[in-house]
Amino acid sequence: MAATRAGLRGREFRALWVAEAQSVAGDQLARVAISVLVYERTASAGLTALTYALTFLPDIVAGPLLSGLADRLPRRAVLVGAALGQALLVAVMAVPGAPLGLVAVCVALEAAAQAPFKAAQTAEARVVLGNDDLAAGQARLTTLREVGQLLGLVGAAAVVGLLGTSTALAIDAVTFLASAALLRFGLARRPAARAAARGTAAVRLAPDRQRRAVAAMSLLAALTVLPHGLVVPLVAELNAPTWAVGLLLAADPLGLVVGAYLFCRPGRSRESRNALIAPLALLCLGAMVLFATRPHPVVAGVLLAASGVGAAYQILAKSAYVELLPDAVTGRATGIVRTGLRAGQGVSVLVGGVLTELTGSAAVTIALGGAVGVVGCVVAGVLWDRGRSVAPVEEAA
Repeated sequence: MAATRAGLRGREFRALWVAEAQSVAGDQLARVAISVLVYERTASAGLTALTYALTFLPDIVAGPLLSGLADRLPRRAVLVGAALGQALLVAVMAVPGAPLGLVAVCVALEAAAQAPFKAAQTAEARVVLGNDDLAAGQARLTTLREVGQLLGLVGAAAVVGLLGTSTALAIDAVTFLASAALLRFGLARRPAARAAARGTAAVRLAPDRQRRAVAAMSLLAALTVLPHGLVVPLVAELNAPTWAVGLLLAADPLGLVVGAYLFCRPGRSRESRNALIAPLALLCLGAMVLFATRPHPVVAGVLLAASGVGAAYQILAKSAYVELLPDAVTGRATGIVRTGLRAGQGVSVLVGGVLTELTGSAAVTIALGGAVGVVGCVVAGVLWDRGRSVAPVEEAA
């Protein structure tokens, strides 16, 4: 227990946590400012939506291409370099009168920089905390992210409204500079993981059934985005007032914060954490199945909150997946799973929209997504619980 307190309260994890807080605040500020900037200059809702999408889409391409940098280069250098690059790109966007084409390119590149940053952050957290404390550390980072996104958009809108887009983007650039400085001086210097493991040789993973099973459960979390993507037609279908949209959107992340507190506490053994992954996954996706009853709006909020509590399994699954990886490939492997999850979220919303048009019911679409997820979790959960853990093997490719 003393080791847990030392890891979670140590200087290095504190640097990662504060840098993440600044990153979340900067992300929300940039998204609002860029959307306002584009709409003010074009009066086009389509171009505004496209620019907003550019804050998400490049990460899908950059994930497989750039996540490996977290293994090939010193991770502190990757974190600092990504933060400095983001600061520069946002500073360019902050220049009054910057061409919209240049702004769009900067938006895409800034989003792409998230891929190596997140991969290096996950891998460095594992080194700083160790496997026993990793779940608790990831829970704190996830809680920060969820709360930051809930509050950040409101705060960002206020900042942009009061100070204007250029000033807001300049503040965003300063937050990235502060993150870079904090990471540079808050993290210890370590060699590149892959070079430390096997010189400059490439490394690959031996097949492992448990690793694949827990990765599959992580990817099934993409289905949980359906209630968010369909919340407006869902509220209309349930005959709820328009203001219920915000409450339903908040129910899921609030539930996740509660679930992270209950199930990812420091000191819980790895065995007990791993045993919770499948049951929590079933709670997360099973709650969505009950939308088939077209519940009362209050019941819908309770179901989404319960789904959010179960969504704590994503933190446990991510930690379990990392624990099964050799350090030399942690960045690339987690980056690919993260990319798959983000791509799956996009596909889920797209397919969900089509199904809602066909069925005429957002509630039925959410229930179908939950049912698919439950079946997948049962299969993956059986493999996860029954499979014997095989130590990951690093082999020269």
